[in-house]
Amino acid sequence: MRIDELIEKKQTISFEVFPPKPEADADLEGIRRTLRDLRGANPDFVSVTYGAGGNNRPRAIDIADMVISLGMVPLSHLTAIGYAKEEVAGVVAALTDTGVENILALRGDKPTDAGRGADCWKDFRKASELAGFVSQCGDFCIGGAAYPEGHQESSSPEADIEFMKEKLKKGVSFFITQLFFDNPSFTRFADRCRAAGVKAPIIAGIMPVLKARQIRRIVEISGCNVPEALGSLLDRYIDDDRSMREAGIEYAAEQISYLWSRGVSGIHIYTMNKSEEVLEILRRCNLRRGDDAI
Repeated sequence: MRIDELIEKKQTISFEVFPPKPEADADLEGIRRTLRDLRGANPDFVSVTYGAGGNNRPRAIDIADMVISLGMVPLSHLTAIGYAKEEVAGVVAALTDTGVENILALRGDKPTDAGRGADCWKDFRKASELAGFVSQCGDFCIGGAAYPEGHQESSSPEADIEFMKEKLKKGVSFFITQLFFDNPSFTRFADRCRAAGVKAPIIAGIMPVLKARQIRRIVEISGCNVPEALGSLLDRYIDDDRSMREAGIEYAAEQISYLWSRGVSGIHIYTMNKSEEVLEILRRCNLRRGDDAI
């Protein structure tokens, strides 16, 4: 099933998972259990990412195959950084053989162990270049990334939207945003996109805050804004994981309910491979669509 066809029909609910480290889940049975649990919410698709610089990419393909075997639709991540055309063509061929129809074309992050002067780029320097190449490799539905609060390397919000337009010209048909915690930032961004002529669906990326210290690090990397209400929770529960988990579930549920009620194209939850918390969030939003949905 192609995601662009799904989005035309309804608001979507989707999840992102990542390959666990081999030492933590050598046979992938742990992530299989997580996916079985998440299947209970009847997601429209599940995206599968991998580490910076291609780390864990073979396992990501195995997980995409697992998503299919469990009766769900996979969206496989593919990054530009560090890869030549021949390598990307090989990955695309492997995804095709697996049955993947949807690819999220990303520029990718520079590996943290790369030297300051290291050149990590080969044939692709931008996500749009990768998307254009993938579109030539087969009949894929291609997604792209969007940044409600601006990409850290972008010169301006206007430049971000121009990059989105470039991606659309190269074959991208929908966008998933980077995580954000401030809903007004997203709505302002969506309004700017529409005013600039970007009509493609924009799916909102939501990451539940389950541990205060963990999310502090993620905020540093992504550069996203932390609203005062969330910042207060992070300060209050910096050493209280149980209370932070409960507060984070409620915060994410409120975020999603607000966006859903205002007709967002879709909600994409960065699960961090946590199923119990994600299902509880959807239950509180009345969006869990499995057999035991409310």
